[in-house]
Amino acid sequence: YEGKTEAPGYLTESELIDKMEKHGIGTDASISVHINNICERNFVRVEGAGRTLVPTHLGIALVHGYHKIDPDLVLPTVRAAIEQQIDYIAKGKADFDLVVKHALSTFLKKFQYFVSHIENMDQLFEASFSTIAETASGASNMKAKCGKCNRFMRYIPMKPCRLYCQTCEETYNLPQTG
Repeated sequence: YEGKTEAPGYLTESELIDKMEKHGIGTDASISVHINNICERNFVRVEGAGRTLVPTHLGIALVHGYHKIDPDLVLPTVRAAIEQQIDYIAKGKADFDLVVKHALSTFLKKFQYFVSHIENMDQLFEASFSTIAETASGASNMKAKCGKCNRFMRYIPMKPCRLYCQTCEETYNLPQTG
């Protein structure tokens, strides 16, 4: 394998927990909630006995989009700084109102900047995903793969509209208003 390198493997749940703890992100009580959220939102799927976190197309597109617009949003530093300030409040070393005011001001600026550059995210999603109209003449012909087992899912048109995986019995709700 001379001259060839390989990308590092994906993180396992325990490796992610170690990294979150190293960067001061989350508490013992909230770390598992964070990991559950990224799974529930279909940003990653858990695979194998080692519980490897494999990013989905959606997760990859979001990280690339956030990085393109505001790299701080995908780095652990912003979240860790907030967690540190919360810890200072708990220890009486920082004023609650000042910390909240500063955090809100910071995130308002980040939000406004993000919104003003949202076309970067739109372009990335257009390049990464096809619209329903492009893939089929209607939703009943839509092709979507399950985030858990990567098999094609079935569109259920009855309200609430949803996608159903017959292999692993996973269900994904769809937006109901178009």
